[in-house]
Amino acid sequence: MRTQNRLAILISAMGLALPLGTLRGAEPSHSAEVVYVTNFDDNFTTVIDVRTNRKVADIRTGIKTHGVAWTRDGRKVYASSEGDNNVSVINTATHRVMTTIRVGSQPNQLCSSRDGQAIYVTNNGSATVSVIDTSTDQVVTTIPVGRNPHIAYAAPDGRHVFITSEGDNKISIIDHKSRSLIGEIPVFGFPRVMAVSPDSRWIYLTLRWLNGIAVIDTEARKVVAALDLGLPIFSNEGKAAHGSGLSPDGRYLYLASQILNAVFVIDTSSLKVLRSIPVGLDPNWIDFTADGRYAYVSNTASNDVSVIDTAAGKVISTIAVGKSPKRLVVARITTGN
Repeated sequence: MRTQNRLAILISAMGLALPLGTLRGAEPSHSAEVVYVTNFDDNFTTVIDVRTNRKVADIRTGIKTHGVAWTRDGRKVYASSEGDNNVSVINTATHRVMTTIRVGSQPNQLCSSRDGQAIYVTNNGSATVSVIDTSTDQVVTTIPVGRNPHIAYAAPDGRHVFITSEGDNKISIIDHKSRSLIGEIPVFGFPRVMAVSPDSRWIYLTLRWLNGIAVIDTEARKVVAALDLGLPIFSNEGKAAHGSGLSPDGRYLYLASQILNAVFVIDTSSLKVLRSIPVGLDPNWIDFTADGRYAYVSNTASNDVSVIDTAAGKVISTIAVGKSPKRLVVARITTGN
């Protein structure tokens, strides 16, 4: 197990080349879960069939495609394009772009509300969050938040959406019902990616230059613990831990270390590292199948996706995708086939 020399738990604080909808591949069956992977330097989104772990389509989305989210009814996927300030709306039945939506400057990650009514888009360059009504695919409100918002995450209880603000070291809290900013949580560093426990009580947050996670109590609105895996070398870019994902039952946190090219499996009840799993280069994002049997990891520097068998604790497949894959999501789709 690669946990490095330092393992500490700190308590009490942490241009468009193709027309819209152009495909390069076949469509998966309606019964399969599929993975949508955004390729930042290729300007398209790759579709992978979970049953076969094969790439089945490439969908031209936008310039510097970054974030991705799916609606709870499985009918649409939304992909943000940082380079042209748009969100592409993909029909999961056809894997074609239905429309594009203009949002703020440099849209990064986005998320779907738990009731499926809205998509929240972080606009890194304009310090706002765009809220898209999924029934009309129109922006219905724009919410000012902290500087350089990066990640949006809808709490499992459906009440709140959490936004990381890279420019001022905090998490903004949006009330989903009123679609307004209601509070913030200060953190002790440059916030990156988060995962939220099934009961919405705990946020597991990665920060730049921390090869580990900070644990936030959402009721107390403060950092209460941290786990530091240690750094073998100093990274000028601050690359350390980035993507994180919770197993569907919330028992295990999977943490992608960009500097170690590995995913660490952490027991959330004790914050103990259970194992490390070598993956591709510069692992960026993690998501799980609904049953928790498999975790998918995008590897930005090796242009592929690692498939982890969670029971075996090892990679069972590596799938080539486009250049610089960033985000991915495992979606349960409705194709109508």
